[in-house]
Amino acid sequence: MSNSGTHVLIAGGSLVGLSTAVFLAHHNVPCTVVERHPGTSIHPRAVGYYPRTAELLRTVGVEDAAKDAASGFEQHKTRAGVVSLAGEVLFSKEELAGGDELADLTPSKLLLLPQDRLEPLLRARAEKLGADLRFGTELVSFTQDGDGVSAVVKDEHGVESTLRADYLVAADGPRSTVREALGLRREGRGVLSRHVSIAFGADFGAVLGERRYSVVHVKNDTVMGILVHDDTLTEGTLIVGYDPEKGESLDDFTDARCAELVSAAIGSDTVEVTVRSRFPWDMAELVTERFVQGRVLIAGDAAHQIPPTGGYGANTGIADAFNLSWKLALVLKGVAAPSLLDTYHEERWPVGTYTARQGSLQLAVRSGTATEEQQAATDDAMTVTMGQAYPSGAFVHEAGAEPLPLTCDPRSLRGEPGTRAPYVVLERDGVPVSTLDLFGTGFVLLAGRDGGSWGRAAASAGPALGVDIAFHGIGPTAEDTQLVDRQGRWNDAYGVRAGGAVLVRPDGVVAWRAPASLPAAEQGAALEAALRRILGR
Repeated sequence: MSNSGTHVLIAGGSLVGLSTAVFLAHHNVPCTVVERHPGTSIHPRAVGYYPRTAELLRTVGVEDAAKDAASGFEQHKTRAGVVSLAGEVLFSKEELAGGDELADLTPSKLLLLPQDRLEPLLRARAEKLGADLRFGTELVSFTQDGDGVSAVVKDEHGVESTLRADYLVAADGPRSTVREALGLRREGRGVLSRHVSIAFGADFGAVLGERRYSVVHVKNDTVMGILVHDDTLTEGTLIVGYDPEKGESLDDFTDARCAELVSAAIGSDTVEVTVRSRFPWDMAELVTERFVQGRVLIAGDAAHQIPPTGGYGANTGIADAFNLSWKLALVLKGVAAPSLLDTYHEERWPVGTYTARQGSLQLAVRSGTATEEQQAATDDAMTVTMGQAYPSGAFVHEAGAEPLPLTCDPRSLRGEPGTRAPYVVLERDGVPVSTLDLFGTGFVLLAGRDGGSWGRAAASAGPALGVDIAFHGIGPTAEDTQLVDRQGRWNDAYGVRAGGAVLVRPDGVVAWRAPASLPAAEQGAALEAALRRILGR
């Protein structure tokens, strides 16, 4: 048995595992992905990525490719209920936000793109950045000690080898073997229902005409389920449920039975159906008790199984990876204490628990079974995905500030520590610059027009701790600062006065803030003290 090593071993090479590899490689962290399947997903699965997720992809150079791949789905924003595609339409509603109505909030838009189209883009980017991706390779077992993780993996030829890594990221899905090996419990409402996704080929053109749907709820005497179609109008997925307590099983879904169900959903005997594959899955609300166990970190569906109503699962998993990757990078570099990784659980566990509940609430609302209390507790998608305020973690609370709710309307946030740094359009040499495009590599310190001395503070505190801090002054004219705020929005958006400053983490979350000016002689010490708290030093 041969031996090799890497800094981070990622178990699972689907959406979250590939995202983790991209984000780690973006931070120059050597990583290896092991995925038992021979390639990326052949099932569409997740199809919607909210603007915050698009922002994360933008940071690592994937958003443009994803937008190009999603261009054919731009009109697929209508949710409908039908007897069949060719039959009666029971309701039809355009409900997917994420376009120009969010232009004040984000430079990114909702991406409608099936998972089997996004994963190859992530794979290509990860490989270009130097990640080691091993498809057809299974994680057999692992042990951990105080210095790292030893994993036995088996390749497509059945040959076993040992990989030594500093850390293991479990992105191996809802049936995570890593989580189970650790003996971690999951809490929540449990499995709500069992389903099969049937991927098929069919010519939708004649049936749909000019109509395009994001999701279609089908209900007739033969089939009740959810149908989605792609932008070529030649491929689709039908999701149907089954109940083991009624004697139903996966064995019932033969090719002939699947073709019958799909044909009934389409509603036309003249459309030929070719069944490509079946994918069983459980709709569940379950959250793992801990996201960090020694040198193993749990992410994505392995950490939180979220009902797909609302489309939050994939978005939450990618956000997990983004949160985790910069922390791993700084710990492995030796500039942050290992305790920084504990803040991954501290920040993401409340979000995973909340989002899993929101998925269940969305399910109740859309099925028409929600109580008034449940309806009132259901938040909109932008609140769920962009309005998060971490209760505690790798940031410094402001003394005397009132605690924020876990989520709120993102437009109401003003650069509070623990929240997403707001989007403001600035100018550099007459060219528009998004504040969000300033983040993504190291720490960034932003200061108002009277805060020029903060640049010297950054130049002092950064080298003292071995971290990179980019400094940007922001003011009303080019004579005042490097970045120009012609709209006069920055100070209000970030909650600081002209002499204040804001420190932003590599993941675009506000880490610390000085709302008002400090004496120049105190700025370096204040900034260094904040960084020490964040880094656990």
